[in-house]
Amino acid sequence: MTGYGRSDFSIGAEVFSIEVKSLNHRFIDVHYRGPERFFAFENRIREEVKKTFARGSFSLHITATSAEVPPLKLNLDMARLYIEAAEGLKKELGVKGEADIATLLRLKDIFTFEKKGALGEADWEALKAALYAAFDQLADWRLKEGANLREDLLKKLGTLDGILFDVEAHAPKTLEAYRQKLKEEMERLIGGKIDDSRILLEAAIFAERTDINEETARLKSHLDMFRKFLKFDEPIGKKLDFLCQEIGREINTIGSKANDTKITGYVIDMKGEIEKIREQVQNVE
Repeated sequence: MTGYGRSDFSIGAEVFSIEVKSLNHRFIDVHYRGPERFFAFENRIREEVKKTFARGSFSLHITATSAEVPPLKLNLDMARLYIEAAEGLKKELGVKGEADIATLLRLKDIFTFEKKGALGEADWEALKAALYAAFDQLADWRLKEGANLREDLLKKLGTLDGILFDVEAHAPKTLEAYRQKLKEEMERLIGGKIDDSRILLEAAIFAERTDINEETARLKSHLDMFRKFLKFDEPIGKKLDFLCQEIGREINTIGSKANDTKITGYVIDMKGEIEKIREQVQNVE
């Protein structure tokens, strides 16, 4: 699910901001970007994300928000080397000109910013507290989206229920239609009345081959289980993904067994709905 959270924390006089964004993803994936000083904490940050969330693609950024500028250090030895090199060019090649202060200021090697000291456990605790404050905001965002998503899934399940009801209502008619068509065709070929027992035998074979009662019963069970999972207060995305596969399997079996164009149309409609559900389930944690 999508979401966003933000929080600030301080290390000494410096202030930093943590931003966490999440997008839909079948698994859990964490992308981190932050100042070099926090490199030692990168793996710990990733682990905190994975402990808190079950699915999603997460982007986590740490940026400095304070205006503090680190001390500038002058490298005099490097400056002397540049001046000596300039003098060498004048002497050996006859190059004219002087290496003045403006020239030296353009040489980046002469100036360096002093590096900050190593971060300790107290700094990690400050970062971790801000991390979970951002997680809380992100979780609230995802919770609201989840409520809307659940309503949409329930609506689609209701559509599947309606189509399945039509399948069950029409299925008995296919046997009678087959029996009547078979009788008419055999009478046409033989040129007279035929033994009803032969018709009944053929109809029984057809009924056994095209019986979808087991499939519709399992399909109902899967839909009921889907609804139960939607009531859970725990990660259910992978379970729903598995149920979608099982529902799709039963629908395919109904389509392969049903020797009827109308039921085939219902199967196509059910496949369309389960595909929509499957796409939405990818957004569920």
